[in-house]
Amino acid sequence: MKVDAKYDLIIAGGGMSGLSLAWYLAKGGYKGKVLVVDSTFAPINEKTWCFWTKDIPPFKEIIYRTWNKAFFSALDMNAFLYLKDYSYHAIRSNDFKELVLTELRNRSNFTLLEENILSVSSNSSKAVLLTKNGDTYIADHIFQSVFRPNWQKPKYPLIQHFLGFEIDTEHSVFDPATFTLMDFDPAFKEGVAFMYVLPFSHNKALLEFTVFSNSTLDKEVYEEKIQNYMDKKYGLHVSEYEVKRTEYGEIPMQDLDYQPTYENNIINLGTMGGLTKPSTGYTFLRTQEYTKQLADSIITGGNPLLPPQSKFRYRYYDLLLLHILTNSTEDSMAIFRDLFKKNRFDAVLSFLSEDSNFVQDLKIMSSVPYMPFFKAIGNNLFKLN
Repeated sequence: MKVDAKYDLIIAGGGMSGLSLAWYLAKGGYKGKVLVVDSTFAPINEKTWCFWTKDIPPFKEIIYRTWNKAFFSALDMNAFLYLKDYSYHAIRSNDFKELVLTELRNRSNFTLLEENILSVSSNSSKAVLLTKNGDTYIADHIFQSVFRPNWQKPKYPLIQHFLGFEIDTEHSVFDPATFTLMDFDPAFKEGVAFMYVLPFSHNKALLEFTVFSNSTLDKEVYEEKIQNYMDKKYGLHVSEYEVKRTEYGEIPMQDLDYQPTYENNIINLGTMGGLTKPSTGYTFLRTQEYTKQLADSIITGGNPLLPPQSKFRYRYYDLLLLHILTNSTEDSMAIFRDLFKKNRFDAVLSFLSEDSNFVQDLKIMSSVPYMPFFKAIGNNLFKLN
């Protein structure tokens, strides 16, 4: 095998998880040779990552907007929710890439390679990356977010899929202090659907029509839903605002047995490593926490830390909710309604962050309709081990 170059580490994939690991390695003073490979490193504004935290947020210098107030609507509930302990933050992918890539280009031990990756593989001692141009690179370890591991078929193959419009309006219609967490669409019958709105100013916002279901929709369906929402909610015809960009995504919300490694010496990152929470689809903060710890383990000379698995009880809670989301739109909306109606917003976010204790979990679980969960338990008694 002809080897074009050798490195200590290779990061396969220059998305959020791969660049996060590279960032923490660089900022932590890692001295080894690192190769980061992706088809392009162009900082395109194509994604908006949101997360909540009590602490100083990661990448605080590029936080685009922060909110402490949300609007929520489900069935007979229309309410504003207020955060005291947590704050809800948004980061744009282009700002993130520009910041990280600037740092890496100032580090002589980091190499950025724009190539399409054909495969990653390993033998007993080294990991190998092959590009579509036929170039071969080897390293002690590869960290990859490109290739889907050999997961088992999930019982609940749910996808969180969405299309968003970032729009500018002629009139001041948005409250920039209040984001819309969920505004459910009870008329939609092909899954659990809601509108998600991030207002950036009085006349600029990102609106996403979001669905939990087993299959995606035609592009025109998402677009029509957003246009109808703008008309109904804000009284604006399509001629009264301009779509500056679109944002599309598909996030797996599935009961998968995530594997921490792809092969020997190849560790999975991000969604490929199971860091997307199945019941919410949120990935950003979990990825930051893991890649920071992973970088620390590498810098201190230990074995690379593998992606952590959630505690059993949280995995089981997620499984039960996936069952309900799959089988009943009405029950799903009722659960979300009571979850936010009967609990403090901070308490709900603590639960969803897996930061709650068992007593707090019981309070949360006792606040929502019990019959759907009894049915879900009956269908999933032996699903997890």
